[in-house]
Amino acid sequence: MEKTLATSDNTRSISVLPSAAVKSRAAGFERRTKRRLSQTKASVCVSGEEEDDEEEVKEKIEALQRIIPGGTALGVDALFEETAGYIMSLQCQIKTIKVLTSFIQRLDKQDMKFGG
Repeated sequence: MEKTLATSDNTRSISVLPSAAVKSRAAGFERRTKRRLSQTKASVCVSGEEEDDEEEVKEKIEALQRIIPGGTALGVDALFEETAGYIMSLQCQIKTIKVLTSFIQRLDKQDMKFGG
């Protein structure tokens, strides 16, 4: 069955699905849902691997807490934010050290030129 909508600019056709098509789509949805549920059950059965992954993540978080100043007092979210800030701070310090090193090297070269 097809209905037509007329507007001032154009004419549009809209298909209305018969009830058999609706039932077919519903059956397809049920099959997909059952398939997803069976995949979920299969992934739950592999809990040994998940436990290993969780333990590995916990170990890495603990290591990060030891590296970041004040990290042992932080939760995971705050720890990650603090880690990002700490990394940016370290990068800034590295750039500063590079600038100072090149400045001192230029001064040394100038002293050598003038016999200093």
